[in-house]
Amino acid sequence: MILPIMTGGKLRRFHCTVNFTTSHSYTEALKAVEGVLEITWEELNTGHWSKVPLAPRQLYTAAAIIKIDILLRSYQQGCGDKTELLQSAMKTADLGILLGAPLSSGDCSMTRVAGLLSHALSMLSSVSEQQQAVSEPSSNTEHSSVMVHNIPGIKGQMLNTLEKPSLEGFRAAHFGPRVPAKLTGCISHWPALHLWRDINYLKKVAGARTVPIELGVHYVHPTWSQKLMTVAEFIEAHIVPQTGEATPIGYLAQHPLFEQVPELMSDIFEPEYCCLSDDLGEGAVTEETDINAWFGPKGTVSPLHYDPKHNLLAQVVGEKRILLYHPDQSENLYPYEGSFLNNTAQVDPEEPDYKTFPNYKNIIAWECHLKQGEMLYIPPKWWHHVRSLSTSFSVSFWWT
Repeated sequence: MILPIMTGGKLRRFHCTVNFTTSHSYTEALKAVEGVLEITWEELNTGHWSKVPLAPRQLYTAAAIIKIDILLRSYQQGCGDKTELLQSAMKTADLGILLGAPLSSGDCSMTRVAGLLSHALSMLSSVSEQQQAVSEPSSNTEHSSVMVHNIPGIKGQMLNTLEKPSLEGFRAAHFGPRVPAKLTGCISHWPALHLWRDINYLKKVAGARTVPIELGVHYVHPTWSQKLMTVAEFIEAHIVPQTGEATPIGYLAQHPLFEQVPELMSDIFEPEYCCLSDDLGEGAVTEETDINAWFGPKGTVSPLHYDPKHNLLAQVVGEKRILLYHPDQSENLYPYEGSFLNNTAQVDPEEPDYKTFPNYKNIIAWECHLKQGEMLYIPPKWWHHVRSLSTSFSVSFWWT
């Protein structure tokens, strides 16, 4: 076996002879390929992710494929615990998806392999048939403490609510003039509305998948961090009610989970409003819609920020409170300087510091209380602050 690695921009090769008849050979082969993955990991984590070249990402994918092959051969030969071998292969596949890159255009082999491994693991696992519901807010949930009319100094007004508007009606009243609105009756046919309320369903379909979890208050807070864990580990640590030592809030935020776990994509449908485009000229190129998952407990926060694309936020489980500000208020929201966080405001709408940010006082905020089965349209460049009022699972659709 020849394992290529890249260090310092130079391509090197490790030679590894594997005799697939002994457990010792499996162990040695595994050590060799894990060495390649470790070195490549360091290459991938040097500098900003957006500037990482394609070659080391493809190299990571190639090494991940070899590791999966070794683990599955070990599984077939009975060299180790079957569940542990499949779990290791599953994690390797997910890291290949998250950190690697397709070896050729249109190559989806890693996603398919991950799907097969996930299915095999679910067959091995003894998942209880009894449904375990996602925690729902009681009728007396204390929403008032975070609603806009109870935040001093903010003038708030509720958004318009539209019942399943026509495509042309939505274009004329909201998409074209870029006016936010809450939409109802648009996703009532989604299987996810009832399937995702069952924790065991989410564990069965995606529990073994490795995902990045945000830990802490929010991404501009000094204590914020990220950690890779399986969906099942995340659910047990942050979604299922815990007793004992307090843990930081965990949030599966802005993650392309549906590319990683296509089975979940069959539970939702892209809203027809995503077919609208700002560029209708001849030869216009339409980009694919970015679809991301947002899954977390009560109290998760997305700080005040804006996105450059049209956004439909679909609330599948639980409730959220969203504050929105018109783009012409940008200066009064005091965006961070620099290119990395210039779409994020320094102002915290829930605890505004009027001495530091005096121009923020008395500006108008639009408020949306988003419930299960509803969608919120957020136009490009509209600032928004999001707080979950209960355990929540949302899906965002971003398009141009």
